[in-house]
Amino acid sequence: MSVSEEFNKRAHQDLISGLPEELATECLVRVPFEFHSSIKSVSRLWRNLISDGCFNRERRRAGKDESLLCLVQPLTSPSSPVNSSVDGDVNDKKKEEEGESHSQQNQQLQQPRVIGTPLYGLSVYNATLDTWHCVAIPERIPLFCECVSLQDSKQLLLIGGWDPETLQPVKDVFILDFSSGDGRGWKRGKPMSSARSFFACAEAGVGSKQVYVAGGHDDQKNAIKSAEVYDVEKDEWVMIPPMREGRDECVGFSIGVGFCVLSGYGTDSQGQFRSDAEVYDPDTDSWALVEDVWPFPDLSPRGRTSAAVGSKLWCFVDSERECEARWEVEDGEGKWKVVMETVRLPVTTMTSVFAGSLSGQAVAMVGGGGEESGTMMVRTDGGKWSHVSTPSGFSSLPFSYASIYV
Repeated sequence: MSVSEEFNKRAHQDLISGLPEELATECLVRVPFEFHSSIKSVSRLWRNLISDGCFNRERRRAGKDESLLCLVQPLTSPSSPVNSSVDGDVNDKKKEEEGESHSQQNQQLQQPRVIGTPLYGLSVYNATLDTWHCVAIPERIPLFCECVSLQDSKQLLLIGGWDPETLQPVKDVFILDFSSGDGRGWKRGKPMSSARSFFACAEAGVGSKQVYVAGGHDDQKNAIKSAEVYDVEKDEWVMIPPMREGRDECVGFSIGVGFCVLSGYGTDSQGQFRSDAEVYDPDTDSWALVEDVWPFPDLSPRGRTSAAVGSKLWCFVDSERECEARWEVEDGEGKWKVVMETVRLPVTTMTSVFAGSLSGQAVAMVGGGGEESGTMMVRTDGGKWSHVSTPSGFSSLPFSYASIYV
């Protein structure tokens, strides 16, 4: 298989001594991703080539890219947090760089500490190689942080959640750059304008490096209306108009160039999930209400909805629940359409589950939690579910996830 013309124009001579350029390039695109960090140190020529965006596209064209499922989940064997920084300072002086005054830091230090809270970590399932591993993180990540990936820049963001010691919502942003090597590119991003948890979060826009967040709750468990957008390249947050309603435990998706916030509940109606959604249109800088899109007032959309291929959303329901196989809602101007397709889980209503998508396939983590044994299942093209070998250290139910090609 020959390399594409686009990649060939940007490739370099003498990649491997004694081999033609085309053959040398074909060898390099077949190197598994876990070794990319190491082979970058071979030469500046190899580093520049592997860091080039065309190299990633060529791996995908050749069918040698790898599909990763990144899971934020409780660690079943807690260990002491790592305090040293990796690829950037993540120690206490960051608080000053993020604009926090000494008085604000003192207030944080005076927050009551909660002992015995679980440690959360980032687990990665490589679906291509059928392997699992934990990503080394330079400090304790927040509990219940949201996980979102940016495919074009090969970055993974962990946003918001709870401080693991005070259990207070945080503004934190952690960024993992997969292009710098698996687990070797951690840094802190600029914090959000508002501390929040259990909020909607998604990358939105065509070819964009922007992440939208909206809703969630504050430190008093009040549902939040506010929303903001993060420009990853500029490392800055910009507030956008608030939603019409405060939405706690909502979930976010990209719809076209817009951002959809699905369901959630208000401060005075906790646990009663709304049937509507709101869609933000960046062209008009406004929100539109979408009626009758979530028909389950007793069911959280978190862990039960996922973006599928195209503009379709999957709705994961228990095998015994009655509902339509498909429903859709669209605006009058034809800018967007919310299409929900039912995916039946191979479990009863009493089983814990967290479902999503991986490389265009439905995936579900069934059971698990704490030290209990759980398992991952993937739905094949024929609609049948098959088990994925899940080591005990990775069996707890995740809180959030993102998938990415590398």
